[in-house]
Amino acid sequence: MSLPSKPNPLAAPRLWNLVARTYTDEIAPHQAMYAQDALRLAGVAPGMSIADVACGPGDLTFAAARRGACVCAVDFSPEMIDCLQERALRDGMTSVEARVGDGMALPYADGSFDCAFSLFGLIFFPDRAQGLRELWRILKPGGRAVVGSWVPFNRVPILDDIYRTLGGMVPSLPFNGHKAPLGDATEFRAEMMAAGFCEVEIHEIAHAREVANVDEYWNMLARSTPPLHAVREALGQEQWPGVVQQLLGSLREKWGPGPQCVSLIANLAVGRH
Repeated sequence: MSLPSKPNPLAAPRLWNLVARTYTDEIAPHQAMYAQDALRLAGVAPGMSIADVACGPGDLTFAAARRGACVCAVDFSPEMIDCLQERALRDGMTSVEARVGDGMALPYADGSFDCAFSLFGLIFFPDRAQGLRELWRILKPGGRAVVGSWVPFNRVPILDDIYRTLGGMVPSLPFNGHKAPLGDATEFRAEMMAAGFCEVEIHEIAHAREVANVDEYWNMLARSTPPLHAVREALGQEQWPGVVQQLLGSLREKWGPGPQCVSLIANLAVGRH
């Protein structure tokens, strides 16, 4: 497998800072459904200590806190942490502690947590193996971790259409022509086990999102997701409107003018310390 010619822009906080507010409003509510699945799979119960690594605006953090857990949340994006802390203050969530930090060098002692999670964040780490080892390190003996990834885009047709079109224009687009990180269940299990986890199980879980039409879905993605901000920057402001017009035209022609149901499919890997 060939590697991108440039560093993955999603492995640095800048683009995540850029979209933090819209991501919180438009992406996080759907992500929260996978957070509930992850908490269920880990058996989170009142009084447990939880680490939420690459927490974003805190979908899993707040779901765990509502279950009575004490949560330490960490993310490399200061803007994402600001969003989380504002919500914690607004909702009176006193069992949540959030900080800016590096998921590959977690600021916690060995054996600190009953459960550790990283949903759709660890997949972007420059050193994924180190991120998995850090999750294992901070767990108590017998503790569980849940790590989330996405299946390859070719299993989500409308997303496949979008990224295949854009990938032809921007070859350095993350994941363009490359395997989805931890998208294969067998490889996912092997990476978890290499980090020290045992009893690893991969659960494929889908949640659907209803949108009024392809324009609504595209506009949400363009506002709120770092990969599309990376594409816009790569193409430049002069070229971007024409690209959008071309892409939307092809999407409308294929998918029609009406409502769409987009089912995003996740791999949730559960492993025990």
